[in-house]
Amino acid sequence: MSTSQEPMKRTEVTAAELEAEIRSGTPITILDVRDSATFDDWQIAPEGATLINVPLAQLERDPVGFAAAAARAPQTVRVLCTRGRTSETATDLLRDAGVDAMSVAGGMIAWSRLLTPDVVPVPSAATIVQFRREARGCLSYLVASAGEALVVDPAPDVGPYVTEAGRQGAQITHVLDTHVHADHLSGLRALAAATGAQMHLSTGALARGADAAGVVAVRDGDRIRVGDADVRVIGLPGHTTDNVGVVVDGVAVIAGDSLFVDSVARPDLEAGDAGAADAARLLHRTLHERLLPLGEDVVLLPCHYGGGRRSAPVAATLGAVRAATPLLGLDAEAFAAEVLAAMPPRPQNYLEIIAANLTPAGDNDDDDDVAALEVGANNCAATNVGS
Repeated sequence: MSTSQEPMKRTEVTAAELEAEIRSGTPITILDVRDSATFDDWQIAPEGATLINVPLAQLERDPVGFAAAAARAPQTVRVLCTRGRTSETATDLLRDAGVDAMSVAGGMIAWSRLLTPDVVPVPSAATIVQFRREARGCLSYLVASAGEALVVDPAPDVGPYVTEAGRQGAQITHVLDTHVHADHLSGLRALAAATGAQMHLSTGALARGADAAGVVAVRDGDRIRVGDADVRVIGLPGHTTDNVGVVVDGVAVIAGDSLFVDSVARPDLEAGDAGAADAARLLHRTLHERLLPLGEDVVLLPCHYGGGRRSAPVAATLGAVRAATPLLGLDAEAFAAEVLAAMPPRPQNYLEIIAANLTPAGDNDDDDDVAALEVGANNCAATNVGS
């Protein structure tokens, strides 16, 4: 005698599914069950969704009361925490109380790692794809030409780069970090391991102690062969001593953390308080002697922006950036003074993130302790525009 069983109902959604619901305008309530201080420091961008914060301890005291409130304004509930564990407990409480709730798998960390790709329109035979990590304001790039591709500043989730390279009919042959990042974990080694690509770091990064195993070092003026594209390394120190960028076919520059579309990099994450003023002066020299002279029509492709959902790539000509950034009109001393006065708090866990990125452990996407380093706000710009 056979018996039929009802299919088990899903109790969680992926971060990508949550993001798709938000973008589509689906009427949902996002219930964040982290403590209030953590929520205030770092929260999901809800756009049309309803975002509320009820810490788990509070919810545990009265899940039925929450259920009654939810019934008065019926919406699907998505439950969110940092890693997707506390939200599972909260979801069980709510479902037992009759609420249509699902936990967001991986929590805020998973949501913050989502990447949105867009092709950047530049006058080049090479195709440049920008990946926006919109939850954290991080930008990375794939440069494809004649069946080969270079990835610059890959995020920890390397799958989207492999997928996009296939879409472009290219094999990822090179991967480059512009500098030792202090605000996010690097996917350099993970992407190289997944694709067999050659890893590149600057000579400055190796001097800072970055693991040199399997790395081909690059310096100002070096070229990286990517199909038919002319990809030239340009030294851009200031944010850090090791920061470099790449100029693609003379028409676009991926500038690492030096210049953003409406701000400049902060100079203290490597130099510290004692060295920040000198680093700011170095950044001023870099911007005016190396980056801006590339030409008013050269497209700046920054590696950070203020964060948030965008419908197009974050990019601007150097001429437009100069006009939009008053800091660029100051002399070196005034520039340094303004930059030092404008810096927001340093990124949370930045010293631990630097340490992780100096070693292969920085690419361990499965290690919860490493992944949790990326919690909190991301403040790598001199002014509080995100990044």
